[in-house]
Amino acid sequence: MLVDKHNFKPLNSLSWHSVPSETYGVIKDECYKVGDFELKMLKNPLTQSQENLVFIDYAMIAKYKGKIILAINLEKDDLRALATSFGCSLKDIQEEYKTKSYYGPIHCVLYSSDEKEDMGVYTGETDLMSLRIFFIEVILDTLDCLDEVEKLYQL
Repeated sequence: MLVDKHNFKPLNSLSWHSVPSETYGVIKDECYKVGDFELKMLKNPLTQSQENLVFIDYAMIAKYKGKIILAINLEKDDLRALATSFGCSLKDIQEEYKTKSYYGPIHCVLYSSDEKEDMGVYTGETDLMSLRIFFIEVILDTLDCLDEVEKLYQL
C-alpha cells in the first residue's frame, strides 16, 4: 500500500471497524515525529467504532495535522464477540478457526482511509523495540517518507 502524500484523508470508524482510538493505550515514551507526521505507539487500545470485534495487542498510528491518517495493528479476532455478532455459538466459531482459544491468530493489518491491507499472520518478535522498528518501517514505506525519526517526550 502507498498513500499519496498530497491527498491525506483521515481514518474514521466508518471506514474500518478496527481503527484504534488514541484515547486509551498510548505508550507515553513511544511518540515520534517524522517530517510532518506524528507517530504514536499504543498497547491494547480500544477501537474508534467501539465494536471491538478484534483485540488489538499493539498498534501505531500516524497523524498529519492532528488527524489519524494511517494505522498499523497487531490484532486478533475476538471469537466471543464474533459469535455474539453472528448469532451463533462460540464453539461453532472456534471450530471454524480450528482453535479452542477465545481469539484467532494475530494478524498485522495496515489501514488507510481507502484501503485495508492484511499483511498476514504475524510471526515476528513481540517485544516493544522490535515492534516499534517494524511499525515505523512499514509506516514510512507506506508514506514514501525518508525523513529522520525524532523521539517526542510529550504527548
